[in-house]
Amino acid sequence: MNMKRLLISALCLLFVFPAFSQTGSQEGEIYIAYLKNEIYLQYGAPSIVELTNKLGNDTYVSPQYTKKFKGAGASYTGIGAVGYNRYLNPYFCIGGYLGVSEADVKAKDTETEKIVYTNNVRSITGMVNFGWTYFRSGIWDISCGVSAGIAHKDESISKIDKNNQSVPQEEDRLAFAYNFTVAKVRVGGGIVGGFAEFGFGYKGIANAGLSIRF
Repeated sequence: MNMKRLLISALCLLFVFPAFSQTGSQEGEIYIAYLKNEIYLQYGAPSIVELTNKLGNDTYVSPQYTKKFKGAGASYTGIGAVGYNRYLNPYFCIGGYLGVSEADVKAKDTETEKIVYTNNVRSITGMVNFGWTYFRSGIWDISCGVSAGIAHKDESISKIDKNNQSVPQEEDRLAFAYNFTVAKVRVGGGIVGGFAEFGFGYKGIANAGLSIRF
């Protein structure tokens, strides 16, 4: 899978990139003080995965329903999440992420405009994070990262067949979850800080939150 190969390549770059600091106390060495633990709470816009799961025009609902339908809108709760990071040095961290979200998509008959299909997906996503801070100055930290894990999707589908009868369907499934954080900006510098991040994958495309380091 191309996405898995891209994720593995990004992880390798994070591990081998020469961004490790010297933390000794001997003469000539540089010591950078940093807090090793971080917990955070965040909320964000829907993920790329959710936003690209819209229904297109002129698609069939099911073999039993022979008329064409078109997308009739979608709604999203956004993604709420909590997480933890452990800094191995001032620049590199590894941690965990747990996020929850819900998305609802509908479709209607192209002739009657009647809703003939609904799809509700409730997701719980757990991932391991790898982050690299490439800029640190005063109260500002800017970082990027990659994440990988598993998403549990509880999906409820309701279709209307040619006899105008509802055909419900329930499905629980697991999916490979990933995320690429292009930029995460934290302001605070000390124990408490606020942050905003942008990326694509199973996290929100744009997130904001609060973090505490200790």
